[in-house]
Amino acid sequence: MAVSGKGGSRSVSGRGGSKGARLWPEVDSGDPAPVYGVFGEEDFLVTEVIDRFIASPAFAQNPSLNVERFLAGDTPPGRVLESAATLPFLGSRRLVIVNDFHLYKAARQAEFADYLAQPAPSTCLVLAGVKLDMRTKLAKSLKAGGKLHVFKKMYHRDLVPWLHRRAAARGNRLSPGAAERLAELAGLGLGALDSELEKLSLYVGDGEVIGEAEVKAVVGAGRLYSIFDFTDALTGRRLDRALTSLDQLISLGEPPVRILAMVVRLHRQLLQARAILDTGGGQSEVQRTLRTPPAATRTLVERARRESPKRLTGRLRLVLAADVALKSSPVADHVIMERLVMDLCA
Repeated sequence: MAVSGKGGSRSVSGRGGSKGARLWPEVDSGDPAPVYGVFGEEDFLVTEVIDRFIASPAFAQNPSLNVERFLAGDTPPGRVLESAATLPFLGSRRLVIVNDFHLYKAARQAEFADYLAQPAPSTCLVLAGVKLDMRTKLAKSLKAGGKLHVFKKMYHRDLVPWLHRRAAARGNRLSPGAAERLAELAGLGLGALDSELEKLSLYVGDGEVIGEAEVKAVVGAGRLYSIFDFTDALTGRRLDRALTSLDQLISLGEPPVRILAMVVRLHRQLLQARAILDTGGGQSEVQRTLRTPPAATRTLVERARRESPKRLTGRLRLVLAADVALKSSPVADHVIMERLVMDLCA
């Protein structure tokens, strides 16, 4: 599937918000190379770089005709390469982007090798996806030319400095407590966190400090905080708080099936933590294995210590039964979820 046009979204990467801002300055100056590769599990960071290509002055002439985007899952390599070989129309350069490049099997990725050896000088081809086999000829070719970047998975130790940089890029400063509170919501993705930082920046004004009170006032009234509050209440078996958070999530439009997915994830984490504790591991090993922030890890470990594997397995069965009910029972979804919360907090 191809999508033509400008696309893109607001980004602060050009103001020092992330490592992506320091990649390939020739893109921003309007003189990009013929081929690039950008990969990583953090799709927000990959998208941020893609947006810089789309905004480059190199493709400002007739972007609706000279900027083309493809999804690897819907497009054979031949179609992409045909587009890359096409001359620009009423402009000097073309931009061709392939998203989800990792969905191509090895044999299909290999079809790009000949093009990379002799790319069209008037086209900039950008290959983007989650991962790339670094042993392939294609990866080695991109790496040799310095036109390949792979964003590493961002852990908690990386996330807090990233949040500080994103706030600074908007002219604000995050207090340590505010950064930690936001970092606890990392499971929802960098894009969601960056969106909350945008709201916080507008709320406090340029040059002001964003503290925990501001995070509670702005994020606390929204979906992000409600999700955290809900799972935290379930972990601590606080029925009144869990039901209140559930009602808020549903009123904010969060689908019950997605809320249930969070509950499944929580109980699987508790089972994993319990298994690590049973084999002599501690909090540090739980954090390393589950990739959870310190505060969330402490809560998981404390809760897992009070639960037996048998009891946790029984609670997970309740969750899976609710999943079946949501898909087949005539009972209202919110009633099924309320019953589950009451059973889990009993």
